[in-house]
Amino acid sequence: MSLRKINLFLKNFTKETPYLVIDLSLVANFYQNLKKKFPNSLIYYAVKANPAPEIIKCLKKEGSYFDVSSKKEIQLCLNESVIPSHLSYGNTIKKAKDILWAYNKGVRLFAFDSEEELNKISVNAKSSKVFCRLQVPNQGANWPLSKKFGCSSEMAKKLMLCAHKKGLIPSGLSFHVGSQQTNIDRWKEALSICHEVYLYLKNNDIEIKFINIGGGFPVDYKDFKGNLDNFYKILNREIKKVFGFNKLQIILEPGRVLVAPAGIIESEVVLVSKKSSKDKVRWVYIDIGRFGGLAETEGEAIKYKIEVVKKKNYNTAPVIIAGPTCDGADILYEKDSYRLPLNLKAGDRLRIYNTGAYTTVYTSDFNSLERLKEYFIKIT
Repeated sequence: MSLRKINLFLKNFTKETPYLVIDLSLVANFYQNLKKKFPNSLIYYAVKANPAPEIIKCLKKEGSYFDVSSKKEIQLCLNESVIPSHLSYGNTIKKAKDILWAYNKGVRLFAFDSEEELNKISVNAKSSKVFCRLQVPNQGANWPLSKKFGCSSEMAKKLMLCAHKKGLIPSGLSFHVGSQQTNIDRWKEALSICHEVYLYLKNNDIEIKFINIGGGFPVDYKDFKGNLDNFYKILNREIKKVFGFNKLQIILEPGRVLVAPAGIIESEVVLVSKKSSKDKVRWVYIDIGRFGGLAETEGEAIKYKIEVVKKKNYNTAPVIIAGPTCDGADILYEKDSYRLPLNLKAGDRLRIYNTGAYTTVYTSDFNSLERLKEYFIKIT
């Protein structure tokens, strides 16, 4: 992966920070690489990762389908002429009126993980395809999703049979092993759970068409640098091992892995200080924080790689990195071992890497500070 275009762009860029720069050619490359690793799969980009029209347009051109979680995400895709049949309404928590709205727009694929959600779909999206989300283990994920979504395998079996009785088309099973999941074993466990439900349904005359293995593929942050090609190879092997040569479509729902590495946030140091003359650790306050787009630093879950611009051959020392707002929770890194130059001062620039996903979408107006802006380098 080359960040050359972004670095050239930033070299002479003088806009007010903070801002995110995304190279769309990298987004396209990441999509094509994933497609190459899973050649017989359908890739549904998780729009929630970054719903910018430029990204949707780029991925549509590459052949992507789209996983959407709200009316607005559906409309964003339709605005870019995405075919409704290429959309999956993957949120399991939907208002009945939103299901009806999506159905009237042409969406025919809906997720569920409970009886009440299934009832809403059966009333407002008659004869649609549905898939049930399973609850699976996701230890090892930096951003877990295990408690809020999915249902047990036993409940899934009953709900899929119920879907058929209600006139819906029970088409698939899905799971998500957690975002930034670094342990391949979680996919292995989830596939095994899926297979058990698949066999049960088959024995009850329901032939599902696809297994949706979600997203969660890890990217290189400060605390992780893995071999994704090997990761994909093992996962492909496991899918074949579990499901053999059954004519099942494999669906992927990547978000982070497609757009995070394509983006860099440029930030400015606002203040460097100590709380006491005896302190060995400095506080470094920057112009973007947890309320400005770096929400995934909650609990220091996502550890971004951070570099100082235009400082070379310097000595470093430990720092606590915090955002600019008047909220005591706006501390990005206090426990982790971040180090920055001893001569760091207000006005210096920092670059925060792998920030193309789950940043702009978390921006708020708290304190009415400068919002995180987004700039795109077009494919040439």
